[in-house]
Amino acid sequence: MVYRRFFKRPIDFILSLIAIIILSPVYIITAILIRIKLGSPVLFKQKRPGLNGEIFWMYKFRTMTDKKNENGELLDDEFRMTRFGNMLRSTSLDELPELFNILKGDMSIVGPRPLLVEYLPLYNDEQARRHEVRPGLSGLAQIGGRNAISWEEKFKLDVEYVDNISFIGDIKIILITIKKVFVREGINSEDSVTMERFKGTKVESSHHLEGDKNLMKKELVIIGASGHGKVVSDIALNLNRWNKISFLDDNLSLKTSMNLDIIGTIEDAPKFIDKAEMFVAIGNNSIRKRIQEDLKSKGANLVSLIHPSSIIGSHVNIGLGTVIMPGAIVNCETTIGEGSIINTGSTIDHDNIIGNYVHISPGAHLAGTVRVGDRTWIGVGAIVSNNINICEDSTIGAGGVVVKDIDIKGTYVGVPVKIIKIKDKT
Repeated sequence: MVYRRFFKRPIDFILSLIAIIILSPVYIITAILIRIKLGSPVLFKQKRPGLNGEIFWMYKFRTMTDKKNENGELLDDEFRMTRFGNMLRSTSLDELPELFNILKGDMSIVGPRPLLVEYLPLYNDEQARRHEVRPGLSGLAQIGGRNAISWEEKFKLDVEYVDNISFIGDIKIILITIKKVFVREGINSEDSVTMERFKGTKVESSHHLEGDKNLMKKELVIIGASGHGKVVSDIALNLNRWNKISFLDDNLSLKTSMNLDIIGTIEDAPKFIDKAEMFVAIGNNSIRKRIQEDLKSKGANLVSLIHPSSIIGSHVNIGLGTVIMPGAIVNCETTIGEGSIINTGSTIDHDNIIGNYVHISPGAHLAGTVRVGDRTWIGVGAIVSNNINICEDSTIGAGGVVVKDIDIKGTYVGVPVKIIKIKDKT
């Protein structure tokens, strides 16, 4: 306990500073080679959760190209990874910039690895304890198999480390890590270039999610206090991960919603960027996009919210600012963009691609391999058959049945749906 409280951080600072100075020629050479072989930028940065879940920017050397398909979408990792990039990962050279994160205090030399922000609402209580300490460059999970062991095994080792931090233990982890880097052991899982995404651990009920108060964020600010905002706040309350939840809303006659304070108007949102996480709970797709994109450009920490009663399949990717509501089902290999609403009791089958700022209304059902364009609204109880493409900025009326592709922006109703209004191109 004495080492953890008084010595671990100073040692991190001193050792990281020494390492940066000694390895400066390696930094320069690696950066030049990346610029030549992979292009720019040389560094890859991404928001990651640190101590007590606080978000920070983590830096690594770039390891993949920007190759895209005919639709302008990035190809899967295995198609963008080069032999040079794989060498950077196998030797852990890609992680050298994280020494600056350690110097700054975002990370430690030894600790649980910093994972994706979108995983935060997927942890159970025990798994969330990994955030009781600063994330590390290496940890028990890394010397125990790195990407070659399951998520559950990783989290078990992470919590074991949290409960048994010691100077001798850290030294052992550092020495074993160095050995594993040289023998290039446990770099990738057997089935993919990078570790498969964490799909979450199912819980019995929302009451099971009462977390350690030390892990709770200071504040969540929800933009929009109307009906949609109420449901969003209810999900946030069920997740029990914030000490304070409040609203911003332009209806000045409102003082509270869901017994939560309304602390300002939407125009006040930038004032809370540095001290709170944020969620945009506006039902209108275009307005939600405008507000969220503005907050993103100003560095806001946007969160995704996933109700505990929803069912999320394997290898599902969920964008920031998206909400998955009670009873919703999202099946395997589906990608959901940023700022989307997957409403109560809706179902999305396998291999769907849902764009940004889409609204899938309550009780709507999408079959397999459906593509939904940005800002599209699928109405209450609507059904979309398999292998259907729906273009952006379209509206499918309540109860509508889509049996063929929709490639003209507009409003569609009926069984099967027919266009009744073409969207104004302006």
